[in-house]
Amino acid sequence: MILSPDILISLSTLVAAFAIASAVSGWSERVFPTVSLAALAAGVGVFAYAYNAIPDPEGWREVPDAFISVLARIIN
Repeated sequence: MILSPDILISLSTLVAAFAIASAVSGWSERVFPTVSLAALAAGVGVFAYAYNAIPDPEGWREVPDAFISVLARIIN
């Protein structure tokens, strides 16, 4: 089962945001953030795949629209 691009964009954005926060935390403790950088690369890759899967993308407006779409699916 392939997930909707909206769901993939939302999840990959959250993964990338948490990976950046974790990488900064590891860097501040003088530890090389290997897992954080791998998670960041995976999040960016999934984001690029999902963005290219959208038939007619509207630029960066797709990110908030994706979050709104996922929230509407959860509420409904």
